[in-house]
Amino acid sequence: MLQKPKLNFLYIYLTDACNLKCTHCWQSAPLAGRGKYSMLEFEQCRCFIDDAKEMGLTGVTFSGGEPLLDNDFHKFADYLTQKGIHMNLETNGLLLSKPAILDTIKRNMVYCAISLDGVTPETHNKHRGVKTAYERTVNNLKLMDEINLYYQIITAVSKFNYHELIPLLDWVKKELKHCNTVKINIVSTLGRAEKMNQKGLLFKPHELPQITEDIAPIIDKYPFEISLHIDPVFFSFKNLMRGFSCGGHCGYRSSLSILANGKISICSLGKEVPAYVFGHVSDIDVKNLWETNPLLNTIHGDTHLTLKGVCSQCIFRSRCLGGCRAEALFHTGDFFAANPVCQEYYDSGLFPKSRLIHADN
Repeated sequence: MLQKPKLNFLYIYLTDACNLKCTHCWQSAPLAGRGKYSMLEFEQCRCFIDDAKEMGLTGVTFSGGEPLLDNDFHKFADYLTQKGIHMNLETNGLLLSKPAILDTIKRNMVYCAISLDGVTPETHNKHRGVKTAYERTVNNLKLMDEINLYYQIITAVSKFNYHELIPLLDWVKKELKHCNTVKINIVSTLGRAEKMNQKGLLFKPHELPQITEDIAPIIDKYPFEISLHIDPVFFSFKNLMRGFSCGGHCGYRSSLSILANGKISICSLGKEVPAYVFGHVSDIDVKNLWETNPLLNTIHGDTHLTLKGVCSQCIFRSRCLGGCRAEALFHTGDFFAANPVCQEYYDSGLFPKSRLIHADN
């Protein structure tokens, strides 16, 4: 039995609304100003943050929707800085030109992960659903350079824009000074991306190894780190040792999420699956939850021995822990089900035998 982990990390979903209409959005985020959506209030979360800090909290990632739509962003950031907690921000970058937002990011040293899905306006804008998205995002990336803030670029890749991936990396090298990481995410079948899947625009499991082979020869060409979010089974052992794989375990054993409606869950999957909502942030006893909740105790145990399907047989199970559990839950209703992508790869007969172990090892 593994030692009970500390609560090291929080994902704070400041809102589930967005100012873009991304074709691949796995949460199908509603457009800000239209329809029904939530905004998280800082005062609801203050005591929870205090208690989590006492339990070992060291880091927070702000996400959404588009988190910078929440007017309380500065309150969260200032308070977390006071507590000595480092912060990451996942953003489409459109609002970074607002002086109050940029000042909050700079004075609190918030590390930004900014989305850019193509090297041309046509590609990025079509992926993001707004005609001016590319121009605004690129201008704000250069604004980050001007004020000497380092940041990450996240690019969501499908068959629609894969042809622009290497040109995009070349453009970042040439045009941007303070990008120190480019993370490549493969678009999954969740949310709005299901429509892309129906059009044949998403990569199938048997196509993923070739992507790893395409990226491997170029990772030393750039002054920034390249991280490819593909599960480790799709890498050759040689490429896996090179350290550019960031696929697999997302950190769910040592984290919780505060959703935009104030509910506490493991991650944003709590929006869709009530069984994984543990209560409201304003009245929950986080220490008691972390130590006594039966579901969390199972997750905090030997998770790799609880996984099912091909994940129970994979040599990477203790490293990967089944990858994204949201995908498994959405597709099967079971948190411990096999990673759907890896299971499909196995069922096709392509899963390498060298990556399998005996069941009771």
